[in-house]
Amino acid sequence: MQNEQVQEKMSLKKRVVKNWKTVLRVWRTGGFKLLKDLLVVKFVKRRPKDTQYTKWIKKNEKDVLKASALKENPLISVVIPVYNVSEKMLTECIESVFNQTYKNWQLCLADDASTWDCVKEVLANYEEHPQVKIVYRKENGHISQATNSALEAAEGEYVAFMDCDDTLSPNALYEVAKKINENPKYDFIYSDEDKIDEKGVKRFFPHFKAEWSPDTLMSMMYTSHLGVYRRSLVEEVGGLRTGFEGAQDYDLTLRVVEKTTEIGHIPKVLYHWRERKESTSANAMAKPYVLEAQKKAKEEALSRRGLKGEVVFDPDTVQFTVNYMPAEKPLISIIIPSKDNFFVYSRCVTSIVKRTSYPNYEIVTIDNGSDPKSKRKYENYCKKNNVKYVYKKETFNFSAMCNKGVANSKGELLLFLNDDTEVITRDWLERMAGQALLAHTGAVGAKLYYPKSKTIQHCGVINRPEGPSHILCQNEDDVVADFGRNRLCFNYAAVTGACLMIKRERFEQVGGFDESLPVAYNDVDLCFKLIEAGYYNTQRNDVHLYHYESLSRGQDNMDKEKFRRLVRERTALYDKHPTWKDRDPFFRFYYL
Repeated sequence: MQNEQVQEKMSLKKRVVKNWKTVLRVWRTGGFKLLKDLLVVKFVKRRPKDTQYTKWIKKNEKDVLKASALKENPLISVVIPVYNVSEKMLTECIESVFNQTYKNWQLCLADDASTWDCVKEVLANYEEHPQVKIVYRKENGHISQATNSALEAAEGEYVAFMDCDDTLSPNALYEVAKKINENPKYDFIYSDEDKIDEKGVKRFFPHFKAEWSPDTLMSMMYTSHLGVYRRSLVEEVGGLRTGFEGAQDYDLTLRVVEKTTEIGHIPKVLYHWRERKESTSANAMAKPYVLEAQKKAKEEALSRRGLKGEVVFDPDTVQFTVNYMPAEKPLISIIIPSKDNFFVYSRCVTSIVKRTSYPNYEIVTIDNGSDPKSKRKYENYCKKNNVKYVYKKETFNFSAMCNKGVANSKGELLLFLNDDTEVITRDWLERMAGQALLAHTGAVGAKLYYPKSKTIQHCGVINRPEGPSHILCQNEDDVVADFGRNRLCFNYAAVTGACLMIKRERFEQVGGFDESLPVAYNDVDLCFKLIEAGYYNTQRNDVHLYHYESLSRGQDNMDKEKFRRLVRERTALYDKHPTWKDRDPFFRFYYL
């Protein structure tokens, strides 16, 4: 025990000596009290019991201080608006910039007429540093004006935005510079992030983000921190705008991405967002004006883009959903494959007829060989309900049946629908059509529920290492999960073919459904092809249907032969799309 104490003291001494510059600077800034806090937090205080995320940090952040030489070393200006923040938090924020392994940085701070003496005392300690520029505003202008004041002092080719109570990982700017070296055309780069508690001790609630996802951004400010922008582009769009305080960075990002497609994501946690009771990192409702600013940012984005839409508040996620409203109502062809399943099929079509508010649609039913009795039922029902009925006896091939449905339809928009579904949302076609008609959209999916349990069956398909699967399947839907993935509109690798809408021209552009995949993964293959063609697949979680899953043909994993076929078709999928093996750009997996 005594030996352990000696080793602990030696370790403490080594850590203090190694970080002597930081210790000296903190002592000069805040005296003994602040130095004591630093020593306790950084060098002495034992960590709390490891959480799953703490274990992940230990495993995945071992080499954050290692940095290889870069061909180019662009100047990165870190821009920080400052207002009435504690000396401890401000010092930790500034020191996290000084502790960067990448050294070609500039720190631009703008004090927004703080009334706390400690702010000026802290800033005064850095005034003479050649890499630091400090602007003292005479009047308080709030965060947008203060940030713009700091921006005016920036000289870097790129600017990184930071709040005055947050911290950077030591490798943050190195990783940004490395990303720029990979593609010097990048105009906007964002990283993963997590939160830290008020004391700066505990890291928690990581946000592992997707690659660039335009519809996810319209749902929420998912790129958030760390956000790095080409300075000339920020100046081109007019910097941060007043009237958007609380969502000023969101408004800026929406304007920036309208000017560029050169967007990069760094899949590393580089930013630590401090959670305080009064901050939006703890609770978006802590600052109600933030919600109004978010709504305004989305409404103005729609206006700039020439799109008509309704911005609707979702109290569960404290976000706003955008319902796109096309100027015209094009014909939608609803294509339903079915065979010897009349009761289930008729329930599906009846729900469409009775619950659909969209006026311009047709229903095309493809029957691949019902027995004579069932065939008569289909024919009579379809005639009564003005449904086109196409019958040809042949081996089951879902892809071929859907393609045949397209050949026998007239709609500008195609909706592939399983016969074992039931419509819940009246304006389901309006919402899906508005999304499908956007220039960047590939396939559009809907949220499907199991009818008995009311749990989630589908709210997006993720590409797991073991193969494509439904995210949050069988989860309750009364709790917001994974940053709103069960409530908001997200981009995904794929959406299920059980309810999938797409523009006809895009369906034909990628060759429709692959008939060599007769049962499984044909929808995933279609979605992969759309992404490879430059489109984004989108999940509309505000469109709801019941799915009496596999009532038509049974579960594939419950039969040995069907399971073997499932494996064969999964292998064929990845043979066709080798770059998708063990990869999903729209969903981050983190394992210990």
